[in-house]
Amino acid sequence: MVRFSQYVFSVLPLSSSFSKAPKPTYVGNLNAFSVHDHLPTYAKSIAIVGSGSAGLAILKSLLDLPSDVRAGWDIVLFEQRRDVGGIWLPDFNPPSPPALPETPLYPQLMTNTPHPTMTYPGFPFPPNTPLFPRHEYVEQYHVDYASYHNLTQFIRLNHTVHAAGWLGNNTHGQWDLEIHQTSGNAIPVKIRRKFDHLVVANGHNHYPRVPHWDGVSDWLSHSPLGAPKRELLHSIFYRGPDQYKNATVVIVGSGASGRDAALQVGSVAKKAYQSLREGADPTPGANVTAKPTISHFNFTSVIFSDGSSLESVDAVISATGYQYLVPFLTRAPSDSNANSVFVTSPDTDRNCTTATSLITNTRYIFPLYQHIFSLSPNLPPTALSFVGLPVLIANCPSDVAQALLLSHALADPSVLPSRQRMLEDLIKRENHLRSLGYDPYQVGHKLVGGDTEAQDYQDELVEYLKTKKKLPDDGKKFVEQWRRDSRKYSFLLKRAWDRVVAIGEEDAWLDGVESEDQWADMMTRLAKWQEEWEEGGGIDIAP
Repeated sequence: MVRFSQYVFSVLPLSSSFSKAPKPTYVGNLNAFSVHDHLPTYAKSIAIVGSGSAGLAILKSLLDLPSDVRAGWDIVLFEQRRDVGGIWLPDFNPPSPPALPETPLYPQLMTNTPHPTMTYPGFPFPPNTPLFPRHEYVEQYHVDYASYHNLTQFIRLNHTVHAAGWLGNNTHGQWDLEIHQTSGNAIPVKIRRKFDHLVVANGHNHYPRVPHWDGVSDWLSHSPLGAPKRELLHSIFYRGPDQYKNATVVIVGSGASGRDAALQVGSVAKKAYQSLREGADPTPGANVTAKPTISHFNFTSVIFSDGSSLESVDAVISATGYQYLVPFLTRAPSDSNANSVFVTSPDTDRNCTTATSLITNTRYIFPLYQHIFSLSPNLPPTALSFVGLPVLIANCPSDVAQALLLSHALADPSVLPSRQRMLEDLIKRENHLRSLGYDPYQVGHKLVGGDTEAQDYQDELVEYLKTKKKLPDDGKKFVEQWRRDSRKYSFLLKRAWDRVVAIGEEDAWLDGVESEDQWADMMTRLAKWQEEWEEGGGIDIAP
């Protein structure tokens, strides 16, 4: 397995200054659990890890169950950071590589989709929120959601789940958790608790994926005399373009982080290149020159797969995604008889039918039913579950759809099909991906069918609950038509909003917009306004 630290030999200072924004008022309960042998007896105990959009979604869904159904339940959400919000919560003092920051968030980060399409259903952003808001708005949105729905009393901030072992078999048992509570610079307090169910909702943008390129060490260690030290760093460390002024930079990747880096760095660099896989396009509007994938490095140059090379490169930003890792699942508490249940094996030849435990090949966690329920032969299907794994999907609504199915399955495991049927459905999905030309063990949890597949996936989860009489059949789809339409026209709406900002008409468009229906109407009018302007030969004046 390639170690990330091998690739970060020289790093320029990273900016840690964030723009000033109203500080969230939310303060969670920091009281630690007592360590003793006489904890109360609960009808059911559930531990949730992570208070980003996924963790808040499952916590609320569990609390929304009828009070008689969840009577006597113990539900606790453990969050290792100082507040809710997941990756939207800034890391004001990011460490130097190879130590990893708490979040990839950088000061200029904005959403790349209209915020009404990425909200929890029935809980829109506040009035006057820009259609494509900065990260401060999104962080505050999660804070407001937790506060409004009275979730805070169930959340333990500054509590890190360090180890999780299973005491039991594939029909019954408990989790033995080791939790570390931190407070300031004090030595963490170790806490032990047992739970019936464990929900992993801590996201998957934590552990950088850096390709292995031959010659990196030689290139990094031979900076030109008198020039700044060369750097190769992953986009998790990116905090803004200023350090790349007048530099020559190669940005690797065309995902969200790669596009942002291309737009920002390209505007200040002496020369910026974007290294792309075959078939990918350079970022629209970015001042970059397209290059193919990197082949290797030597003492002086970056060499590309077409044989071309660049000798004057000062920095390479690797916006190459993240690994699916869950370290606390790979270790049980050291003094416990519990067993770890999760194996990290990048080069495994195991698959869903031959896996003897839950496995990650760093791209795909398997076997999981509907990206949620562990089908490990060592665990009951509801013992270990995940919320928030799918990629290329609007997180908050998707997290709610997953959380609805999960909460009802925790209340009544008979909601789920048999283990064999769930495994058959998983294999059917993998075979479908193969028929489309994808390797399911490489694309992992990406919903490669675009927004149509992403919306259908959410609808499928909720419709299934209706067939099981767990939700009323109101004849409506979970994903509203306006969400489908607005997601489809995200790029058009982005161009429109950029034009609105450029001509200073934000207030006029946002005036009186509060409810979901009003946001949907505004986006419809905005898309039509932009479409008519573009069809009329308008000149793009967006910044």
